[in-house]
Amino acid sequence: MNVEHARPIRPGEFLATNPTDLPRFERAELLKGGSGICLEASDTPREYWRRGAEFLDDPGGTGLFSPGIDPCRYLSLPAFLAAIDDAVLTGFRTILTPDDRFFTDEAYAQLELLQRQLDRVAGPDPSANERSGLAPTGRERIFRFEPGHCPVRQIEGPVLVLSSDEPESYGSFLFCVLPKVRAARRLGLTGLPCIAFANSGSVWELLLMAAIPAGNLIEHDYNTLFHFDRAYILCLRNPHGNLDAESLALYAELRVQFGSRRRNQRIYVSRWSLNRSGSGAPRVMLNEPQLIERLASIGFDIVEPETLTACDQILAFTAASLVAGPSGSGLYSTMFCHPSRRSMASQKSPTPLRISIRPKKTISSNSPGSMPPLSGIRPPPGRTIFGKTRVPDGSRHP
Repeated sequence: MNVEHARPIRPGEFLATNPTDLPRFERAELLKGGSGICLEASDTPREYWRRGAEFLDDPGGTGLFSPGIDPCRYLSLPAFLAAIDDAVLTGFRTILTPDDRFFTDEAYAQLELLQRQLDRVAGPDPSANERSGLAPTGRERIFRFEPGHCPVRQIEGPVLVLSSDEPESYGSFLFCVLPKVRAARRLGLTGLPCIAFANSGSVWELLLMAAIPAGNLIEHDYNTLFHFDRAYILCLRNPHGNLDAESLALYAELRVQFGSRRRNQRIYVSRWSLNRSGSGAPRVMLNEPQLIERLASIGFDIVEPETLTACDQILAFTAASLVAGPSGSGLYSTMFCHPSRRSMASQKSPTPLRISIRPKKTISSNSPGSMPPLSGIRPPPGRTIFGKTRVPDGSRHP
């Protein structure tokens, strides 16, 4: 049953909890009942690699990437599935438990990283707060939840929660939400009602392509409180913007099923329409019309991903041997590219962006979603990273 005006959710104080501190279950036990988490590989950190940029040029001397974009290894906690009875979903992705705890889909390898996130949530910015309704109390890790006048929607039975941070960002959807679906398939959870934020047809289309049945989708409204009899929460698999093996396998599946057989197209991902509408104001490129004209004259296809269906995006990017464009959500569609394809991204700087078509005026790296084998490349000393914090070589995973 789906009830629009269920019993009210009362204010209260909740303890911020790292999901890995919830009770541990074996997978089969958790799928049968109980509130807690199961880990994909107990206490074994997952390893990610960033290959690094092939070249980096800063003609304006902005220092935007002064440390460089070198090869780097990241470690992250094992992927997890959480299950909570009598759970409330508030804001972007926060889960409130009946024993007065709250957590999200993200686990933290170090306490300082959790505290950094709590400091963010405690601030005045509604987006940083993730519209959670949580406010600091002045006591360590204790927040007060104020539901305000949010409507409450109660959904009976078990529900699969695919929500994550930055729900309105298409790039966040590709990195944070869609990769959860393959894990849901493996766990046998795609037959459940599934809640996900979908602000575009492409998002819905990709969820369907990834095997979420259309009749099971529930649209997530972060201004509504959702009360579930039982919620299954899949973890954020890619907290660093580097896809794990399961996520790469999902995008490989989509390429095989929906991709193009063409391989040698060069495409430019334009933000021109976004800029004209005002949506792209933070990343305005002053000379983009002239750049588009020049690139088109030398054989580039001009692509505006926001105007394409998900299927057409996959066709365009799987056909590409080279993808260029200004930094933004559109370039995240390079995850549909085949391995070893090249991408060139011009990055936002403190001054208005103006680039030349000469490659040396851009940053170049391999497509983030289709990294070729590393062939023995290893990061320099001191570049192993837990979460988003650099730690010295030799540090052990907590």
